Amino acid sequence: MNELNDTPQGARSDSGANDPSSEINLPGGTEIPLPGREPEVIPVPPPQPLPAAPVQPQIGSASASGQAYYPPMMQPQTNAWAIISIVASILSWVGLFGLGGIVGMIAGWHARNEIKKSNGAQTGDSLALVGIILGGVNVALACIGILCMFGLFGFGIFAAIMDSGGR
Repeated sequence: MNELNDTPQGARSDSGANDPSSEINLPGGTEIPLPGREPEVIPVPPPQPLPAAPVQPQIGSASASGQAYYPPMMQPQTNAWAIISIVASILSWVGLFGLGGIVGMIAGWHARNEIKKSNGAQTGDSLALVGIILGGVNVALACIGILCMFGLFGFGIFAAIMDSGGR
């Protein structure tokens, strides 16, 4: 109880129409109605309408500035098969003799077909072409090397037979 005006401590004592003991004031300005009392109704303003969404101009139509509107172009992407082709062909020269060249040639041919069918959406035709060339040269040299190895092996056997038969 407040000693000055006999009202409960924290209760509103300056309200005009309401009973002074109808609400309890909490720190921060929060008011709690006491049981059996009707709380004050505070009107809520109606929600504001949302602003209208901007209108997307039609493709090729003139804008307010007089220039035609065109949507931004997508960047063409490099074909994955073209990248595989060039990587496999380079690896064929480092240690995957023959096998890497075959993979590089097949991937290059596949990449060039996909790039032609994409109508400009994919790039990498030159990568695929280099992959085919490097892979083809590597396979050709690997075949020549295998033939030479068999030739030397065969010549060694022939020489051994001839050497043993002559004594």
